[in-house]
Parts: sequence; C-alpha cells; structure tokens
Amino acid sequence: MGQSTDLHVAVQLLNGLENGGHPVSELATAAEDLDPLLLYGIVTFLRSSYPATDPVATPVLERVVELSGAYSGFVNQCKEGEDDPVGEWMREEIDLHSFRGRGDGLLRLLVEKLET
Repeated sequence: MGQSTDLHVAVQLLNGLENGGHPVSELATAAEDLDPLLLYGIVTFLRSSYPATDPVATPVLERVVELSGAYSGFVNQCKEGEDDPVGEWMREEIDLHSFRGRGDGLLRLLVEKLET
C-alpha cells in the first residue's frame, strides 16, 4: 500500500472510475500508490454520488467492483482510510453530495488536510 498524496494520481483514479476509459490494471496501480484515506475518500464519494438506485451508477459501481477484484489490498486499504482521523472528519464535516461534478475539489481538500 502506498502513502502518496499526489493529487494528480488521485484525480486520475477518480476520473477513471467515474468516466471509464482506463484499463483496470492502470487504476489498480494508481490505487496501490495512494494514501489509504484518498482511496477511501474516492470510494465513499462515488458511492454517495452514484447510489445503486440511480441507473447511471451501474457502470461506475461496476468499475469500483472490478478494481476491488484486480487489487487484492483494496478493501484493507479502504478500511485503513476509513479508520484514519481525517476519514472520520470527512464523514462528520463534509457534505459529499455538494462535490458531485467536482470530485477533484474534495480530493484537493483531503490532500490539504493530510499534509497539514
């Protein structure tokens, strides 16, 4: 598991999961390199923005499932991010719905929080 707080890598992973167009192997490499909080933030954001009842959610959620199958450390890394104090702060203080369409803003906020 990585500890990278590289915003570019985090945004690339988010965009790949949200919009497709990237091979799962590329997404898995990006996920492995990221700080667990950022991976948790991406997954939580996508689940919030694309509830399973929304028809447009299907391809997004399928890509998340495909990534979890391609990267064996995915679940553990997400759990580690969930347990991080910044993960708790994110759940309590941030309205994830307000970031729909601008997930990069959420990631920027998380990176700033991690680096301070």
